[in-house]
Amino acid sequence: MMAARPTGPRPSLHQQLARGRRPRELRSRDGRTEPAQKKPQLSPREKAIRKRLRDDFQHYAAKCLRIRPKEVTGGELPSLKLNPAQLYIHERLEAQLKRTGRVRAIILKGRQQGCTTYVEARFYWKVSHRMGVRAFILTHEDAATANVFEMAKRYHDNCPELVRPSLGASNAKEIVFDKLSSGYKVGTAGSKGTGRSSTIQYFHGSEVAFWPNAATHMRGVLEAVPNAAGTEVILESTSDGPQGLFHRLCMAALAGEGDYELIFVPWFWQPEYRSPVPAGFERTSEEEKYAALCRKAHGYELDDEQLAWRRGKIAVYEKGVHDFRREYPATVEEAFAAAAVGALWTVDVLERTRVKELPRDAEGNPLPMLRVVVAVDPAGGDGPNNDEVGIVCAGKASDGHAYVWRDDSGKYSAEGWAAKALAVYEKENADAVVGEKNFGGDMVETNVRVKAREMKKHVRVKVVTASRGKAKRAEPVAALFERGTAHHVGRRLPSRTS
Repeated sequence: MMAARPTGPRPSLHQQLARGRRPRELRSRDGRTEPAQKKPQLSPREKAIRKRLRDDFQHYAAKCLRIRPKEVTGGELPSLKLNPAQLYIHERLEAQLKRTGRVRAIILKGRQQGCTTYVEARFYWKVSHRMGVRAFILTHEDAATANVFEMAKRYHDNCPELVRPSLGASNAKEIVFDKLSSGYKVGTAGSKGTGRSSTIQYFHGSEVAFWPNAATHMRGVLEAVPNAAGTEVILESTSDGPQGLFHRLCMAALAGEGDYELIFVPWFWQPEYRSPVPAGFERTSEEEKYAALCRKAHGYELDDEQLAWRRGKIAVYEKGVHDFRREYPATVEEAFAAAAVGALWTVDVLERTRVKELPRDAEGNPLPMLRVVVAVDPAGGDGPNNDEVGIVCAGKASDGHAYVWRDDSGKYSAEGWAAKALAVYEKENADAVVGEKNFGGDMVETNVRVKAREMKKHVRVKVVTASRGKAKRAEPVAALFERGTAHHVGRRLPSRTS
C-alpha cells in the first residue's frame, strides 16, 4: 500500500538544509546556479537569501566557508570572516572589477596575512555559482600546492549542502563541478610552462617571486586567460628582493604602467601580530623612526605590543631587521630594498631623504638644475641571466642638493640600452651621458655614439676613470644621503642598489 503523501506547509530553505535535503539546481541565463523546488517555487524571502549568498561574498564566506584556525581550538572549524588585510584586498579588487569589468592585481604582503585563504575562497565562490568557468592556482612548490588544494577541498566539504555544487570526477589536483561544467585546479611552477592547455577565467599566482622559470609560466597564463569581462588574474607574493619578474611587475604597477594594480598590505594590520610588553620596555631610537615611517606611510600608530612582537621576530632572524623588512614589510620600499648588513645605503636613510617631487621656489616654479647627467652601467651581456642595465637620471639643483628622479634600468640589448639612454638624455635635457671606463665606459661611449649617428642626434658622452674600489667610490655619494643633501624623488624605487 502506497504511503500517504505528507501534507502541511512546505519546509523553508533553512529547514531543508537542516534536514539534509538538496533541491534540484536550475541554471539561470547568466550562468549562475539557482537551487529550486519542484513546486511551489522558493518564497520571496528564500529567494532573497539565496541571491544574497550568490552576490555578497562577505556574507557568503561568513555563512558557508570554513577555515583552519591559527590558534589551537577544540571545537568546530571557524567560519571565514575577513580580517583587516583580507577586507582591504577585497575592497580593492571589487573596486577594480566595478571600474574596469575585470581584475588584474598584484598583491605584495607579509607572511601569514590570509591572502591565499581569501583568494581561494573568492574563486571557490565564483566557480561554484557559474556555468562553464575554470579557476587555476599556481604555487611555487609542491607543499604549497597541496595546502591550497586542501583549502579548496575544505571549503567544499564544509559548505552547506543547499549551496554546495554537485561534485563530479575529481583528483588530487582538480575539483570538477559536473552539473556546472566548471572546475578548480591547482599546479606547481616547475621547469615547464603551465596553464597553456585550456581557457581559464580565474587565475591565482601564489608566491610568484619564488617561481622557477617565472617568465615562461607567466606567458602561459596570459595565453590561457582571455582579456574578457569578468576574468581575474591575481598575483601575490612576499618579496624576494629587488630582482625577478615579481619585482618588475610591482614596480611597473607602482608607476601606473599597464593594467595591473599594486595592492600592498603592511604587516601591522594583523591584530594577532602583538606580544606582551615586558617590564621596563622603552622604544629605541630606531623604533621611534620606524613608528614615524609607519605613521607617514599609512597614518598608522604602532603600539608597544606590536613593537615587542617585532623585536621578538628580529631576534630570531639571521640578518635581524633586514630579514624582518623583507618578510614583514611596512612599505613597498622596505619589501624590495631590504639592505644587506653593512650596506652603504639603508632603507631608513633612503626613506628619510626621499622627496615627493623636484624642488620649487617660493612662487612654485621648479628650481633650475645646475647639471643633469644620465648615468649608464651596462651589464656583462644581454642574455636572460645577465644583470639589468642601470640607467638613471640625476642632477644638482640650485639649492645645492642632488636629486635622482628617473630610473629606466632594465633588461636591454646593447642597441636597446643605448637608444634608451639617448631618449632619456633628450627628454631630460641632460648635459652628458656618463659611463665608467673601467667597467664598461668604453662600451657606453661606443654604443651611445653609434646609436646617436644612426638617429642623427648629437650627444655628449663623458667617460670617468675609477682609481679605487666600488665601495670606496660610493662612500662620498652615500655621505650625501646621510647628510640629507641627496634625495630620491617619488615612490618608484631604483631596480637595484649598489
